[in-house]
Amino acid sequence: MILYILIFALGAVAQYFGPWWLMPIVCFVLCFWKSETAKGAFTVAFAAISSFWIGYALFLHNATGGVMTQKITNLFIAASPHNAFLFAITAVIGGLVAGFAGLAGFYGRKAI
Repeated sequence: MILYILIFALGAVAQYFGPWWLMPIVCFVLCFWKSETAKGAFTVAFAAISSFWIGYALFLHNATGGVMTQKITNLFIAASPHNAFLFAITAVIGGLVAGFAGLAGFYGRKAI
C-alpha cells in the first residue's frame, strides 16, 4: 500500500513539473527500492499510474466542459459519443508503461 501511495504521489509531482516520461523513471526507482515480488511491482505501478491518469483525465474533462475530450474522441474513435473509451485507453497505456517500468526496477535490483 505504501508503494502505491509513493508511486501515485511522486508520479503526480513528476508529471506536473516535467514531461510524461518522468513517470516510468519514478516507477523504476521506487520498485527498485521497495517491491517484494515481480507481480507486485507490475500490479502496484500499473494501478497507481492508471488511477492517476484517469483522475487527471476526468479533471481535464470537467475543466473544459468535455469539449477537449469529445474532440479527441472524435479524432481517434470515429465520432463515438462515449468518452469512457478514451479514459480506458489512457489508463491502459499509462498503466502498461508504468507496470513494465516497475517490473524492470524489480528485476534490476534482482540482477544486482
